[in-house]
Amino acid sequence: MAPVNDNASEQGADALFDSAEQQFPPASHAERSPRAARRQARNQQRLEVLERKQLQRSERAARGPGAWRTWVLPVLKLGVAAAIAIALVKLAFFPAVDEAVAEDPMAGAMFDEPMVVVERGEIENSVAIDGTIVPVAAVPIRSTQTGTVARVFIDDGLEVAQGDVLYTVRVEAPPEPDEEGVMGEPTFAIWNMRAPAAGTLTDFTLLAGQSVDLGGETGAVQPPQHLVQAAVGATEQYRLSSKPESATVTIDSGPAPFECGGVAIDQPTGEEAAAGSTATLTCAVPDGVRVFVGLSAKVELAAGSAADVLVLPTTAVLGSADVGIAYRPTMGADGMPGEPEEVRLELAISDGTVVEVRGGLAEGDEVLQFVPGAADPCADPETADPMLCGY
Repeated sequence: MAPVNDNASEQGADALFDSAEQQFPPASHAERSPRAARRQARNQQRLEVLERKQLQRSERAARGPGAWRTWVLPVLKLGVAAAIAIALVKLAFFPAVDEAVAEDPMAGAMFDEPMVVVERGEIENSVAIDGTIVPVAAVPIRSTQTGTVARVFIDDGLEVAQGDVLYTVRVEAPPEPDEEGVMGEPTFAIWNMRAPAAGTLTDFTLLAGQSVDLGGETGAVQPPQHLVQAAVGATEQYRLSSKPESATVTIDSGPAPFECGGVAIDQPTGEEAAAGSTATLTCAVPDGVRVFVGLSAKVELAAGSAADVLVLPTTAVLGSADVGIAYRPTMGADGMPGEPEEVRLELAISDGTVVEVRGGLAEGDEVLQFVPGAADPCADPETADPMLCGY
């Protein structure tokens, strides 16, 4: 950049003064008013400010950009760009020689198996299973005679009471000879067929003149009662040390929980057993509780309780009913942990979390908290014990 001529700066300032004098010509002292004097003073101040700015710009232009912008800043930019380029080249073509240390900071360390102590506690054993509302099984209508339907009194689909006459059967008796050996005329008898239960007639399609046989089904009566039916697996059956007499049933969006009496557990037989079917639990819905066929229900069975008994977590016991095995730690001659020792236990009730120990261990005995070979309790962070697994 060419140096700035100081004479040019002075000429520019003179030109500004000449222009101001032409625009605001001086007036005589006598003719100047105070207002004009103030206006002239302000104009003079503006001219001085313009002159100072002009001189500052001239001085900066004369000094040039300076050493910082000319040399230092460009050199710094080149240095940063070179460092970035070197780093990229090293990452791309010269990977680190040292392999990463094993991620497991506990590798090679020795830890004791987690232990649990046999202690006293309480157990409230209740079994919850899913069930469904089903109708009571229909009661079949069977003919007690062999003969011909004489008359039908009630149509299919109507309500009947137990003992109502549904139809009559005309039974013909064979003729018998008289005293002289002459065969007489056959005789006939009318028998009433009654409803075996109260309810609604189903599949009742008899017609007058139709033949019926002794014991033959001629329809059915569907009672108005309902049952709660649920499948009971082996795990639940083992927890039911005694069959409960009633169950508590809860229906989602239905009536308040109610007691369901007459609990029965039927084991599968025949083809059902061969197919691997589970046992079926049923209980009667009380009269006055309004339910519908097909509704889902939660069934809770009270299966006993125990207080002030020895308990262990179910994770420490192999087996959950009658007989179980716990594992006691051992120490070898060299002071190192040895293979755990099996301890056979006599078990009682369990609530699925702890189990009652009636024999095999005493209060205060220590056993492994987890059965050897069982699934890793720390594998799933969502279900793992934070104190045990360090999550």
